Amino acid sequence: MFTSPSKARLDANIALSLDDSFFLSRPFGYFSSRISSLLGSHPPDDAESGQIGREFASLLGQGTHRDLLSFNESDRELQVAIDAFALRHHAAESLVRLYHSLTVGTAAQGPVKCVWAAIAEGPTKTVDLVREAKEFLRSPTGHDTFWRVVFPEEVAAHPEMQRKADQALNVLGDWLTHAMSLLVRGDININAAHNKLKHGLAVRARDDVLATVTTQAPTPDGGVPLSSLTGEDAANILEGVTVEYLARPPREDQRKQGLEVTVLNLRPATLLAETWLMATAHAAIFHVAAARHFDEREADIQPFPTLPLGPTPEGLLGESVVGIRYPVTTPPDGGPIDRRPGIAFQTSFAHVEVPDEGPVPGVVVEG
Repeated sequence: MFTSPSKARLDANIALSLDDSFFLSRPFGYFSSRISSLLGSHPPDDAESGQIGREFASLLGQGTHRDLLSFNESDRELQVAIDAFALRHHAAESLVRLYHSLTVGTAAQGPVKCVWAAIAEGPTKTVDLVREAKEFLRSPTGHDTFWRVVFPEEVAAHPEMQRKADQALNVLGDWLTHAMSLLVRGDININAAHNKLKHGLAVRARDDVLATVTTQAPTPDGGVPLSSLTGEDAANILEGVTVEYLARPPREDQRKQGLEVTVLNLRPATLLAETWLMATAHAAIFHVAAARHFDEREADIQPFPTLPLGPTPEGLLGESVVGIRYPVTTPPDGGPIDRRPGIAFQTSFAHVEVPDEGPVPGVVVEG
């Protein structure tokens, strides 16, 4: 358990020992369990029925948790949505970092390879991580060898499995690309939401926001006919559970940006479906790497998952609305705003022109 290192680089025996330990973990079990716990959010009283719940209360000198935990069902629904968002981001980064370590990270290590070390010492900046992983994936070598990262060779070589294998390979490749996009998308800063959630819970989740785009303008007296918000010419862009956060986006052309507010739609079932698909891609890659690491040595490694033949990100998400953004300060240099307000869809961004006089109030009326 304890070692006395004598050099700055890992020696072969330590590297082997480290990856022996790493590849005996069960990441797909972890993600599956997390998804299950969020899909089956239990009523408040169930928390005390299990051993952990009773021990929790006992450690705090209580017979029950009821006087300690203060929340209602609305709080629980918001928590589930936020945790589903965080879990999706966790799965996305885990997938990208594993792929990066097996392709780019270990290649740069020299003669002694250690996947766990390649992940631990991977790029600190997410933008560098994704850039390096994407460059390799899009390279001729990355394209030609991707199947070897995802499939055990006996599966890929089986003639009867070729058609399904090819379809699954494309699906997993699409979800790997989707994971990269989630980490570095710039027109709406999704990664900032995860950072603000982790560091100080500097976000606001709510379930009372409805934003609708309509082609019908308010009447001269400020009335907004109800039909203009519910008819065929209207579309909801924010609804259900949303998360709002304040962040400064990355520099553009070396120019520091002002603060902006972002509001994202959170659809827990969809977030968890994305999580499962990315976690399955991770599980396939992890199993293949573990099997190659142990080679002919006996080891109880995580099983190869049943690979999905769909949906792709496009099939699951379409061109639904991701969220909106709008600036609340100018850049520190006092110059004009680079990032105008707008609506982010899955693969596009629509700018919105805001009148100089600001928002115009209105009252919804019958009609």
